[in-house]
Amino acid sequence: MFDPGPAAGPLGYMYENRLLRRVLHETAAAAANVTLLMPARARSVERDGASARVTLEEGRSFSAALLVGAEGRNSPTRAAAGINVARWSYHHHAIIATLGHERPHEGVAHEIFYPSGPFALLPMLDDADGHRSAIVWTVAEAHGPAMLGLPDRAFLAEAETRMGGMLGKLRSASPRSSYPLGFHHTARITDTRLALVGDAAHGIHPIAGQGLNLGFRDVAALAEVLVEGARLGLDLGDAQLLARYERWRALDSFVVAATTDALTKLFGLPGKAPRAIRRFGLDMVSRIPPLQRRFMAEAKGESGKLPKLLQGLEV
Repeated sequence: MFDPGPAAGPLGYMYENRLLRRVLHETAAAAANVTLLMPARARSVERDGASARVTLEEGRSFSAALLVGAEGRNSPTRAAAGINVARWSYHHHAIIATLGHERPHEGVAHEIFYPSGPFALLPMLDDADGHRSAIVWTVAEAHGPAMLGLPDRAFLAEAETRMGGMLGKLRSASPRSSYPLGFHHTARITDTRLALVGDAAHGIHPIAGQGLNLGFRDVAALAEVLVEGARLGLDLGDAQLLARYERWRALDSFVVAATTDALTKLFGLPGKAPRAIRRFGLDMVSRIPPLQRRFMAEAKGESGKLPKLLQGLEV
């Protein structure tokens, strides 16, 4: 078990996805220079040296200097651009749920590694019914549908066993959902008047909780590159600007993705020898300050060159 100690401060903060989505939507709706078209689907996309042009299924057309592909793991924009993707499945599903519990979590997140996959317990704010935590429970691909279909009583009993009873009696505080776990990484993240961000560019295992952080870093880096280009009077779809974004984000996202993939495979190895190696590695990180600082910087998403927006600075 890795414990940075109270003096090191928090490794991160947990935000409910629904609240984050709501705030982002409200902010975009209130922004003077943002037009929201929801729901909307592109019928055709054209990109060339002059502009990027999108025609929606309902008939309206739009043109801009740059198209940003941010449609997630199965990005149709990425596919249409012919960008190659390295991908594989971990043959696991992540079961997602919010659980209420008897004892307070005291703001501490836990990740327990079982042979079948990690079990993450993420603290959330209390609600009117009491203490709450979210779980990300990795199960074998074949067991995913059965886990979703368990009656609440049986599911809660299994979850309580996985937690070792550390939070006392459990209650269901949300519906359950699941998604397949896999890895993908694009060969490049730009094309003619196109930039990919977030899961359209890379998808990783949730073992280290870095997927959302990577997306934020993509968006903040792209914004910084575009703002600086605009100040110089450059075309926002300029190939040199996009090349700078590519250089900035390609290495960082690849390192995080490769590290996460290696951790997933390492913690998935059964047997006493791999278990001893894992314990030794975590013990060394806890005992050696330089290793601990590096580990915490990666966990916080603070390694590499951080964009100004993620430092709390204006672009």
